[in-house]
Amino acid sequence: MYNFNFYMPTKVLFGPGKLNELHSEQLPGKKALIAIGGKSVKKYGYLERLEKELDAANVKYVLFEGIRPNPTDINVMEGAKAVRENDCDFVIALGGGSIMDCSKCIALMASNNGDIWDYSLSANGGKKQPENPALPIVCITTSAGTASEVDIASVITNDTTQEKTGIFFPSMFPTLSVVDSDLMMSVPAKLTAYQGMDAFFHASETVVNINHHPIEYSCAAEPPVRCGVSHLSRRNEPLYN
Repeated sequence: MYNFNFYMPTKVLFGPGKLNELHSEQLPGKKALIAIGGKSVKKYGYLERLEKELDAANVKYVLFEGIRPNPTDINVMEGAKAVRENDCDFVIALGGGSIMDCSKCIALMASNNGDIWDYSLSANGGKKQPENPALPIVCITTSAGTASEVDIASVITNDTTQEKTGIFFPSMFPTLSVVDSDLMMSVPAKLTAYQGMDAFFHASETVVNINHHPIEYSCAAEPPVRCGVSHLSRRNEPLYN
């Protein structure tokens, strides 16, 4: 028998159409910074759907665009500045892993001084502990594989120091995450395969980890490996062009 503590405070709305229920949730603030990357969330109407949900919930919002794949420290600091300038009290990530990672660090830096790299454990990082918790975070994922919507970790790139590292603190757990498969149907088949393999690798890590635990195998390894491979083999073409 193994002893363990399990803590995952994120509430998850899972399933097709779940974004339509966001307005009925108790959102963690009154004004949100919506963080996005490229044009796809506008093209396929996901941003418009989110805005309608926030309008119905009487939550104000501002848009922060341009987060790049493999987000940078500059993306983070510009986002944190936008939060402060617009008096936002929580952050909504609308996108894939890069958007969610960046949004969690934006939420951290919106309530703390200095630069995001002050809190990095990399060779050139400051290795500091934040004085204040991150602002509340809501993740609405448009892709699968990273699981950033249910963890404390973010991977950020520093182009100046040529480093890419993880930044993670307990307050970076999202308060609420929406995993709506309708938002993933526009992902091209090739990228869906990449995301599936990402999930596969994350799951298999629990098996080869020297500190592995039986609950990890039963919850995080065996079911995703069996189900993921089965479903990926059926995913050949995107539904949207």
